[in-house]
Amino acid sequence: MRELTCAEVQEMLPAYVDEPRRDLSLRRHVASCESCKQEVAHYEQMSKSLETLVLHPAEPPADLLPALMAIPDADNAVAAVKTHVARNRVAYLGGAAVLVAGAAGAALWRSRRRLAPA
Repeated sequence: MRELTCAEVQEMLPAYVDEPRRDLSLRRHVASCESCKQEVAHYEQMSKSLETLVLHPAEPPADLLPALMAIPDADNAVAAVKTHVARNRVAYLGGAAVLVAGAAGAALWRSRRRLAPA
């Protein structure tokens, strides 16, 4: 039976903490390696900490179901998008202007880099 390396053992440690009797070569390595023993202790502590967590189910907001039901169906999707764009036209135009200015600045910066002496 070949000996495991610390790297191999560390990959197997999460499963080892759940079932420590599973792999003899892993147990032998952990018994003789102080670094891996500390790592096992860390995983055991983390496992115990996770067991103390309390489950708190989240309650959805009361208006979630009506909001989901109000999502337009496939026939009205195009109309909903047009309405949204019309309401937010200024924001979209501002975003497009920033995009164009950024692209122009990037193109100018790149062209100047090519012209600069090496």
